[in-house]
Amino acid sequence: MPPDNTTRRAVVTRPQHPDIAPAETPEGLTIVLRPDECLWDGSFATNAWLQECPKPLTKQVWGNALSLSPSDAQRLGLTTGDVVRIEANGRSVTGPVAVEAGYAPGVIGLTLGYGRRLPGKIGTAIGINAYEIRSSHSPWIVDDIRLVKLDEHQDILNTQNYVQLAGETRDLYPVLTLAELSRDGSIEHAAQTSASLYSPWPYESYAWGMVIDTAACIGCNACVLACQAENNVPVVGPEEIAQGRDMHWLRIDICDQGTPERPKPGFQPVPCMHCEQAPCEPVCPVAASVHDSEGLNVQVYNRCVGTRFCEANCPYKVRRFNFFAYADGQEYANLDAESIKAQRNPEVTVRTRGVMEKCTYCIQRINRGRRSAEEEGRAINADEIETACQAACPTQAITFGNLNDEASSVRMAKQDPRHYTLLGNLGTRPRTTYLADVKNPNPVFDGDAS
Repeated sequence: MPPDNTTRRAVVTRPQHPDIAPAETPEGLTIVLRPDECLWDGSFATNAWLQECPKPLTKQVWGNALSLSPSDAQRLGLTTGDVVRIEANGRSVTGPVAVEAGYAPGVIGLTLGYGRRLPGKIGTAIGINAYEIRSSHSPWIVDDIRLVKLDEHQDILNTQNYVQLAGETRDLYPVLTLAELSRDGSIEHAAQTSASLYSPWPYESYAWGMVIDTAACIGCNACVLACQAENNVPVVGPEEIAQGRDMHWLRIDICDQGTPERPKPGFQPVPCMHCEQAPCEPVCPVAASVHDSEGLNVQVYNRCVGTRFCEANCPYKVRRFNFFAYADGQEYANLDAESIKAQRNPEVTVRTRGVMEKCTYCIQRINRGRRSAEEEGRAINADEIETACQAACPTQAITFGNLNDEASSVRMAKQDPRHYTLLGNLGTRPRTTYLADVKNPNPVFDGDAS
């Protein structure tokens, strides 16, 4: 029988949405266990770089905490740092709580990887051992827990505070919608101060600069650790962190424009801005902070006498001071662990006590590229040099290169309609600038989905 080639019209019916009852607010508390952002399941607990790497959202280092929502904290009468005992499965753990925006009511978050007993000199008995209450039949969720507040308080070690932005933030962390970008064509630039005591400098050879795309940054800290490995940035240990000190040349700010119940965080990496009109330079009494002919804000270590005037005068707070010999003889304070042999980059100076340091745009890589170009009798090619943070970024959010080269990616990025200057109203004219975050909110969801 011949096949029937008659075309039939398909009948499309209206889809039936399932009838789902609204979720009920749980009466008790549930613990959700998850791998730690830095230590994973504890496999990397002996790595001091990862112990001191700030968590992407909380910025906590050297430990973990029991995270809960602001509403639960208010209901239970808890604040950040209060020590509680969690009882479940016939076992218990004790540790501080951390009140964090965005947690669902009734849920307590706890990361794995901490509280190990015999990992070595780094990582022993640091943080809460989540495996104490973990079971094989439910490895990620622990129900029916009992929380007991103890009469103790434990400070949670953070490298910076979580800040919620309110009001107009165009000069700090501008966020655009696709509709605004299409309508306006470009972001409004902050007014630059025209009056200055500085004489303009013609950068005739190379003019190094950097652009960071905040829409692409996911806050993973790959750039922070790459900078630490490349530039011999030391670990200071938990005792120094408790004093408000750390040595990372690059930090990732969280800019939250939401509410504690509905956070809307964004990430903004902040290295040295390499300002053309740098406030740190005129206050240095020994000319340790100087400007070179290619636009770099250079720190001459063997001139520095540790006045810290430059740090006080920097509006971006990106300079780090060696209060102790963190990299030479003061390894990790009382943790008494020796630095790994041959871990340091031989192309970068190891700083000692009393010296200020900061991001250098990986000047050793610039010099290496310059030597190669001179040996071959040519100029440095566009995008030939990559900084350590740029090379490690998984989303390619960081662009670096010669601003005088029309073919360079960094020059094209500075012409992007989203381009803006952090604290541009100060008139510092930084070489490190940014591209604004872009959202595409759906009005049906009250702007929450993007």
